[in-house]
Amino acid sequence: MERNTLETVLGAVVLLVAVGFLYLIYSETDVGTNTSGYQLELRFDSGGSTIVGTDVRIAGVKVGSVIDQHLDAAAYQAVVTIEVDSDVQLPKDTSAVVTSDGLLGDNYILLNIGGDTEMLKPNERIRKVQGAINLADLINKFVVGTDSGTSN
Repeated sequence: MERNTLETVLGAVVLLVAVGFLYLIYSETDVGTNTSGYQLELRFDSGGSTIVGTDVRIAGVKVGSVIDQHLDAAAYQAVVTIEVDSDVQLPKDTSAVVTSDGLLGDNYILLNIGGDTEMLKPNERIRKVQGAINLADLINKFVVGTDSGTSN
């Protein structure tokens, strides 16, 4: 009987620790956040590893995330929908660049704020965009002096 009580107590401790870890993960990530922002559209020729959940940042601070991504089959462009916090107002001439945290870091979308006095409205499109730079092409261009896609 003593062994059953010990096993029950130990099982309860393991369950409490597991619940504690789940709470920690849930509270430290954006899994449960309910953002109340507005959506904007970006169109990239090369979206470069942006997936749903990818951060959108201004000056290194997260202000939103990617909520949808699909291919425009007619224009052969990656259409990325982002949601930006409602307290962040972006000028119409804001630009977006897909970049990464260092050489092996995660990709994110960096918003460069413009100087226009008119602000973007929900569901409008950021027109000035730059996709991710392909690292293999960049290295090949440096070493050989040509693009890997260029034929001789």
